[in-house]
Formats: sequence, structure tokens, C-alpha cells
Amino acid sequence: MTPPQVRTTLDPGRLPALDRIGVDRLVTVDGITGVFTPVTGADPAASGENLEKIVDALRGELASARAENAALEAKLAALADPPRSSDDLADGLQHALDGIAERLGTMGNGTSNFAVREFTLESKVHVDVTAVGTIGFQFVRPGDQVNAAALSTVSMTVVPVPKPPPDEVVAAPVVERPVEDIDGLTDAQVATLRGAHVTTTSGFARLATRATASAGLVSLLGVDREELGRFTVLAGLLGVPGVDRTNAAVLHDAGVTDVATLAAADPADLVERYRVAAKPRRALGTTPGFAEATRWVEAAAALTTTPA
Repeated sequence: MTPPQVRTTLDPGRLPALDRIGVDRLVTVDGITGVFTPVTGADPAASGENLEKIVDALRGELASARAENAALEAKLAALADPPRSSDDLADGLQHALDGIAERLGTMGNGTSNFAVREFTLESKVHVDVTAVGTIGFQFVRPGDQVNAAALSTVSMTVVPVPKPPPDEVVAAPVVERPVEDIDGLTDAQVATLRGAHVTTTSGFARLATRATASAGLVSLLGVDREELGRFTVLAGLLGVPGVDRTNAAVLHDAGVTDVATLAAADPADLVERYRVAAKPRRALGTTPGFAEATRWVEAAAALTTTPA
């Protein structure tokens, strides 16, 4: 009876230095021709050393496979139960009210339309206070296992506020971008921030500029204050409409230290400074033209406008 054959594949870079037992031969396995190197032979001592080296190599492959499997299982778990951000409460209310207002405003009775005058909500929510002082409010879904001590009842009344007249000067809204758009943050740091309910660039900028929270962020992210300062500048620049992750990183390298600096920049000079700073990053293709740079400057100026 022929004994079963166990075949395995080793990373060539992890192959051990084996003692030569015999002469290499050309062999064909499954239609593929290659070099066969004997690892065991008549000398038990040499054969034993080779086998020990091979076992050690296989153990390394097994450890690598286990680590990869654990990472894949973590990704599957995240996909099966995606994280909910700290503003789930606000997002849920916004979505519900937008839908109700839209449907009531387009009534098909031919006589009247309706609007939401007030909206009152009373619900149980999960309250999570993090090490950096952020507080997350999340609706509790059916089946969630939640510590009763972390539950709280939230009661709020949402009332309509008139929109400002078209000719009234108001500060432009900051663009909301996901926190992972901040150049330089690792996946682990992004996961840590999301776990602390910091999910947007504007939320990061608000937290990082609070003296009581900045020290906590330094510890939480494992960075120094200089690197935290860079992240904060990038988060602020990402709030400017039209500025993306790469743009913000290059603008920072070009000496644009905050939104006010961008608002005060000369567009032609900004284009040239951007081009110089983009070369080391191989990002010359993202260099704005004069018109786009002007839009950035105007958008930054709108963000720094103080309402009358």
C-alpha cells in the first residue's frame, strides 16, 4: 500500500539552508518540471537536521497563516456588524425628518401641503464616554446586548428654525469628510478614533483644538504633539470645499498652516507653491489651475467669514 503523500508550498524566502544529502534531479510533478533536492538519505544525523529545519519553517508558515486568518475573521466580523458612528442619533433623526417633511410637503390631495411644526422623541439610547471626553449616543437595536448601566433615556423636541434670507451673510458650512481622509493616519489609528466616536475630519479638528482633549489624543494615537498638529491642520483644510486628501497634504507641505492662511493666499502664488510641494509626493497631476486655486481661496474665505 502506497503511503499518502503530503504536499505543501513554502515561501521561497523562508526556505531554510538545508544540508546537501544527494544530487539534485529534474522531476516533473503535476505537469510542472523543477529541481528536486533530497532532504533525507542514508545519514540519519543529516536527515534529522534537515527535517528539524523544515518543521521550523512550516511552523513559521502556520503562524503566518493563523495571523492572516485572524485578520480575515476580524474583517468578516466588521462586515457582519459594521461600526455605528457617534452621530447615529443625529443621522437617524435627520433621515427621518427629511423623509417626513418631503412626503408631507408633496401631498397629493390638491388642497393643502403640510409641514412638521415640532417633532418630539423619547427613546432609550446607549451612552458611551471615551478617554478623550467624547460622548456617543446610539440607538439600541433589537437583540443588542447592552449594559443596563450604560442606558439612558433621551428626550428632545425638534422645532423648525427659519432659514436665513438669501441676502444675509452667513458663514459657509464646513465640508464633512470621513476621518480616514486625513493623510498619514494608519488603519489602526482610524479604528481607534472611530472607537472614540471621532468619525469626521471636522469632529477631529474640534477635539484636537481643545486643550483638555489634545493630550488624550496624543496618547490615544501614539503620536507626538507635532504630528497631532499636522493632523489637525489637515483636518481643517479638508473642511474647505474642493480640497481632497492629497490637496490638503500638499497644501500643508506648501506652508498653508490653516484655513485662514489659505483664505489670505494669492491664487497665482498658491499654484506655484503647490507645484513645488507636489514634486516630492509625485502629485504634480493634482496641481490646481488658477481658477481652481481661486475657488479654494474664496471657499476658505467664506469659512472664515463672521456672520453679521
